[in-house]
Amino acid sequence: MSHRPHPVHPVARHVRRLLTGAALCCAALGTAHAATLTIYGAMGYDQHVAQAFTQATGIPVNLIHLSTGPLLARVQAEARNPQWDVLWLDGNQAMETFAAQGLLQCGWSPAVRYTALGQQLVPPSHCWQPVGVTYAGVILYNPKAIAPANWPRTWDSLASPALRGKVGMDNPAISGPTYPLVAGLLQHLGEAQGKASFERLKANGLRVFPTNSVTLRALQYGQINAAVVQSSAAIGFLHEMPTLRIAAPAPATVLPSDLAIGKQVTGTLQQQARRFVQWVLSPAGQAAMQQGDANADSNYLPLLDGTTALPSLKQLGTVQPLVLDPAVWGPKEPQVIDWFTAHIAR
Repeated sequence: MSHRPHPVHPVARHVRRLLTGAALCCAALGTAHAATLTIYGAMGYDQHVAQAFTQATGIPVNLIHLSTGPLLARVQAEARNPQWDVLWLDGNQAMETFAAQGLLQCGWSPAVRYTALGQQLVPPSHCWQPVGVTYAGVILYNPKAIAPANWPRTWDSLASPALRGKVGMDNPAISGPTYPLVAGLLQHLGEAQGKASFERLKANGLRVFPTNSVTLRALQYGQINAAVVQSSAAIGFLHEMPTLRIAAPAPATVLPSDLAIGKQVTGTLQQQARRFVQWVLSPAGQAAMQQGDANADSNYLPLLDGTTALPSLKQLGTVQPLVLDPAVWGPKEPQVIDWFTAHIAR
């Protein structure tokens, strides 16, 4: 004997549909909430900042940390299939290049109050966001190895006979932050005179090392007596060798730390990426940046109203900043680096 099923009341059927829809919705939300934000970073404090962001928001982060040169190469290699959601590095020339290649999401900016310098560094395209500033090159020197009359205080003084063979700098083909230093002097002096200035340094025995860390070790062990390095690295190295001195010759090329979101990022990941940018540009984010790398990148100049720089920046003295136009110097980067490699590094 067969039994016919009891008919389902229309109201009960409607409630069942609602409950099923709610369950699917919650499952989708749970999946979205668990989505991991992939950040490519070349900042000394990026690991500390990423962990603080996850702790504050619950959003998981997969951080890929590399030095600037290898990171730029990886982004270029993945151009047809980007594996990152957020990019964080020093130098808006690289950001200009990536924007021109269509790799960045443009047209959005967080609601923050920038300083005058910060406003100057926001690109009209809004393809990236400036976060902080260091200087592409300052001079860190050993005053015990150089007579006081010959202490280097200007760019020209590095080519003096007293410093023959005793000046070192990073290679812009390897060290990402060094290209803005070279470009800054070319902009300030004019390309012809700027290149002639580097050629005088080369004739005076300029030593070219791969990165800040190698250049600073050469200074520590007496291979050189004066090192041209990024300001944050110079300040941090003073913790290890407090007898050294810093000079910030004019002009000092501004090196902004920038955040960008990949063009391919949509939906929940886009919301999380924007939330990360906004959080970094909040008091909590700035505090994490200043706590994450006391020996280098935490020694930056904030670009937000109400955020105070660490006391260590006073060691730079009075700085005359020079701001590069990334639309001009971004496209010139390959040819300038090729020239430096052929005429200065070799």
